[in-house]
Amino acid sequence: MTKIQITTENRIFALLRTALFNSEANCTLFECMSTEEWQQIYTLAATQGVLAFVYDGVKCLPESLQPGLDVRVQWAYNVSHIEKIYEHQMAVASLVVNTFAKNDIRTLILKGLSNAHLYPKPSHRQSGDIDIYLMGDFERGNEIIRQKGVKVKHDYFVHSEFVVKGINIENHLHFVNPNVNSTGRYINEQLLQLSEGSLPHPTVASALIPSATFNALFLLRHSSWHFARESIKLRDLCDWAVFIARCGKQIESEKLMDMLRQSGLERYAAILTTLAVKYFGVISPLPFADSYDKLSERVKEDILTFDAGKSGKRGVIGTFFAKLRNRRARKWCYDLVVPDEYMGNIWFSIRGYLQNPFAIFKAKL
Repeated sequence: MTKIQITTENRIFALLRTALFNSEANCTLFECMSTEEWQQIYTLAATQGVLAFVYDGVKCLPESLQPGLDVRVQWAYNVSHIEKIYEHQMAVASLVVNTFAKNDIRTLILKGLSNAHLYPKPSHRQSGDIDIYLMGDFERGNEIIRQKGVKVKHDYFVHSEFVVKGINIENHLHFVNPNVNSTGRYINEQLLQLSEGSLPHPTVASALIPSATFNALFLLRHSSWHFARESIKLRDLCDWAVFIARCGKQIESEKLMDMLRQSGLERYAAILTTLAVKYFGVISPLPFADSYDKLSERVKEDILTFDAGKSGKRGVIGTFFAKLRNRRARKWCYDLVVPDEYMGNIWFSIRGYLQNPFAIFKAKL
């Protein structure tokens, strides 16, 4: 029998498997743990956007193996905060959807609030903005919001933004950026066609969620773009693992595989799926020819360790060099993992900053 190495990484994956896929945790991983070791798990979970999921796994351990009261109180408090944010987001989503429905506009909810219902505890899936697509009524939707006295910003051509009760809403004109390269154009066209097969949202009345085939393509393109530029988080890997576990049989696999090959996303999709199978025990619904085992491990390590430098205050020069460092550090991702070109992405960023110089100083690097 192979001995499992006891690391913070292995412990956190074990807790996530328990919380999200109801697998029994290997208790030997958690024997005789110190407060410092539990704090390491807590910090990694918080950094990776999976704090509440990992806490669900902790609560499934025998009480004798759980962390001390001080750590549990800290954890429970922050999980409660995550739940309150989710409930507030859902209330805002309902308000926005109803506002558009009264004007005969259909609202498709994307990303976080679209995927949350797939989790055992939807309120434990952390998300920031609410992303929506108004099924072709982008401009009319913006005007309706303006008439409500809410400012609508157009800082990024892919979507507009407005704030409702403290929650930022991104109203998408495009699903993904169609202007950066042929991959973006192709995927956006496919998503536009697939959006007509959207389904009723299970918890937000009058709202829509994407079909399984749409969501597979959208999740992969969205995360691949972020992975290449600044890496992704365990939360994104959990999204993919939970999605293929819950919705894999609903995916039009032949159609999706063709789109992945046409767009160049097949390798990235195979890597994420390999990680989902290896670390979460899910069964892959997609017939990839290769699992890219060594490259998958490199991607996993990158997810867990890459620091995009988003925290801390910087001046003009510090911000510029932090962005430059990120771009140079991510070249291998373009060379080995994603279909986008490294220099093409650099040029796209330069053009964007020339058109909107102040965008370089936004929090997102």
